[in-house]
Amino acid sequence: MAIRIPAKGGVPRVYRLPSLVEIPTAIRGRLPQVRRVIGLDPEAEFLYVTTPQRDTTSKRKGAKAKSDTTLKSDVLALDLGSARVDTVATAIEQATLGPDGTLYTVDAKGRVVSVARRVRVAWPQPLPAVPQQLCGAADQRLVAADPPKLITAAADQPPTSRPLPAGSDVAATRWGDVVAVATDSGVLLMDPLGRRDATFIALSDHPRALVFSPSGHRIYVARRTEPGLAAIDRFDREEIDGVALPLPAETIRLDPLGRWLLAKPTGGDSVWVVDLPVKRLVGSVPSTWRVDLPAIGPDGALIVPRGDDIVSYRPDSLAEAGRVKGGASDVWLLTAWRPRGGYRGAFADADGGAAAPADQGTAADTAGPEGPMYVQVSTSQNEAWSSEMAQQLTRAGLGARVLQPKNPDDGYRVVLGPYPTRAQAEAIGRKLGRPFWIYQPTP
Repeated sequence: MAIRIPAKGGVPRVYRLPSLVEIPTAIRGRLPQVRRVIGLDPEAEFLYVTTPQRDTTSKRKGAKAKSDTTLKSDVLALDLGSARVDTVATAIEQATLGPDGTLYTVDAKGRVVSVARRVRVAWPQPLPAVPQQLCGAADQRLVAADPPKLITAAADQPPTSRPLPAGSDVAATRWGDVVAVATDSGVLLMDPLGRRDATFIALSDHPRALVFSPSGHRIYVARRTEPGLAAIDRFDREEIDGVALPLPAETIRLDPLGRWLLAKPTGGDSVWVVDLPVKRLVGSVPSTWRVDLPAIGPDGALIVPRGDDIVSYRPDSLAEAGRVKGGASDVWLLTAWRPRGGYRGAFADADGGAAAPADQGTAADTAGPEGPMYVQVSTSQNEAWSSEMAQQLTRAGLGARVLQPKNPDDGYRVVLGPYPTRAQAEAIGRKLGRPFWIYQPTP
């Protein structure tokens, strides 16, 4: 789904990807003016946004109070089920959403408020200062970059800090277990909890920006002068084959599954689209680069602002798949959340229940002459991340599960099936509306 949040206030609207066909009345709650979208917790069905804080204090005694917008923000939570809008925190300076849906906010005095599973907690100990960058981590921990310190904190633990070198960019894995810092001559990998020593990987060119793959296995690095991207294997701690591009990239983004990479060239208003499994530049499309867009949705659709409109493309062909006229003035969020009411995939009736969860030990019973065949939607070295994705797909009615790795180099595969033939598996995969691969276990 793509959620359109009115920047000037109003009721958010929901569109189906990739066609951008609107689903009427999917959301009913009305929001005031929105400064930024923090994120959506699909489990609790909370949409978190920031709205400008209003200052109604009088400048002098006896003067008429007036409303004045400040740089501080209030955090609002829109309950997508009940349409209720509540204020979570006021006068905040920073906010982020963790991988498990936990919200973290920090005010000007470093005080932290978190919300997890609809429970609001004011942390007893503040952070040393307002950090430049926040990252939610596993176990409801908060990792904060505040050069020259890297801070780790939790509601029941005092903040701890470690030296953080000055760098042009800082990135963390999805679960916050490793932080990468782009320095003048390479990338430094740090463990926020200090369980492992920091590791430095030298690069031939100064890194400009970096991003982890969703599994945390690789780090893609934009270089300042050389065209293309460098790639680092996090576990082998060495540079591997990168991605060729016509010019240096200014900044980069990855899709939720790690299939597509988006890069902003150092010149012009466009976005490069890279097919990561084959490290091939598919092409470019005109687009401005914003905080929310361009982005790849959970279904694999590329959504970009183009002029006054929002346009959806199929990233493999860059063919236009949908358009919302006048949508570029609002803020957009791409999510796997689906409105209540059994809005399931179009393939459900054709599937006939074949994608229902099955015990892994029954794979041989469903194998035909070609099978068993699985529709694989993701593979990752992170078991928790793969399990979470399988749960999200199952809640959406897709009956996914995780296949355990057979060898040390294998990942945790998120799959549908098994199916007796490749034709049946491919038919299901085409109806998913997202990237997929056909996987057949080796004997």
